[in-house]
Amino acid sequence: MARYARSEPFFPIMTGIVVGFIILGFGAGIAARGGGYVPPPALMLHGVVTLAWFALTLVQAMLIRVGRFTLHRALGTLSTGLALAIVVLGYFTVRIAVSNPDWTIAGFDNVGSAIFPFFDIVTFAILYGLGVAKRSDAPAHKRLIVLAGVMMMDPAVARVAIFIVGFAPLALVIELAILAAFPIYDWRTRGRPHGASIFGVALFAVCFVLRMTLAKSDAWAEFVATVF
Repeated sequence: MARYARSEPFFPIMTGIVVGFIILGFGAGIAARGGGYVPPPALMLHGVVTLAWFALTLVQAMLIRVGRFTLHRALGTLSTGLALAIVVLGYFTVRIAVSNPDWTIAGFDNVGSAIFPFFDIVTFAILYGLGVAKRSDAPAHKRLIVLAGVMMMDPAVARVAIFIVGFAPLALVIELAILAAFPIYDWRTRGRPHGASIFGVALFAVCFVLRMTLAKSDAWAEFVATVF
């Protein structure tokens, strides 16, 4: 138990902000389709499982905050199960979306659009996997787990920017601001950014560049045809 330390309020707060965007963004997206819209079962299941993981992550942060380490460890298995479900259901959700020729994200066709949720899933899996591997290193663990959630908030933030604000580029500004909060917090509390925070920001930047450069490429189209 000595490996755990009571969490600073920053991490529950950041998790709460991400959860808030998830609820607000997807709620706005459903509302924009009209009162009679019902999401397809696969999409609804993916949404429920994803929201459950986010809610549990917030609970986990609060448990560490109040010193409930044993319960935190016990719920870790449930968190891992939900994370695996997110990856599997995310794959099938993208597969269904790609089959719709009218599906578009950021002006790309259905094949190019697949690169956005694909990298959301990949970055989530990388950061969550590292977070689990670093569970004995509390400072790295909590940053990696919360950052994993940040990587999955892109669809929700985009819906907030489009349906509520009406300015799509705002989504990138919001995500960059949330990511920047981690090294800034580290700098103020530790005197230097934590390696996990730097890795999270760098991973986002690399994947953003890859999305923009590969989305219309033949290599990506071939990859989508093979994998999805």
